[in-house]
Amino acid sequence: MGAAQLVGFRRSRRRLAVENQMIAPLAGPADCFYESQGLRLHYADWGNDAAPPLILIHGGRDHCRSWDAVARTLQPHFHIFAPDLRGHGDSDLAKGSSYSLSDYVYDLTRLVRFAAVHKATIVGHSMGGMIGLMYAGAYPDKVSRLVVLDGDSSARIVA
Repeated sequence: MGAAQLVGFRRSRRRLAVENQMIAPLAGPADCFYESQGLRLHYADWGNDAAPPLILIHGGRDHCRSWDAVARTLQPHFHIFAPDLRGHGDSDLAKGSSYSLSDYVYDLTRLVRFAAVHKATIVGHSMGGMIGLMYAGAYPDKVSRLVVLDGDSSARIVA
């Protein structure tokens, strides 16, 4: 490698280092907790207070960190909350209560109140989609958009 090529190589590496600093990797989520029906429930808060809220609800065999790749991608555009449903991830197991959809919806109302979310986009996968549908039906003024991925095919939408 000649002197001119070496200088060009060093400049390219320096420019790449500066570009990489400008596109720094996004920080991971903060582990947060709230209470519902005597249970200590966990959620991942991906930050970005200036952006509109987005709640990602996992399916029955998942946990909040199943959304990590999606959350990293959407974090620049949304303030993302990803709860661990009761009995999942870092949330308490139900003791003296149940795992019914209505209990999950109630837990979501507690999260929304705790996090001071006024209106959110909700994305739910599978069972999380059913929770999102029930929540949006019960609290339409709290939902700006609803996305259901692989929800229960027996659900009917009534216009």
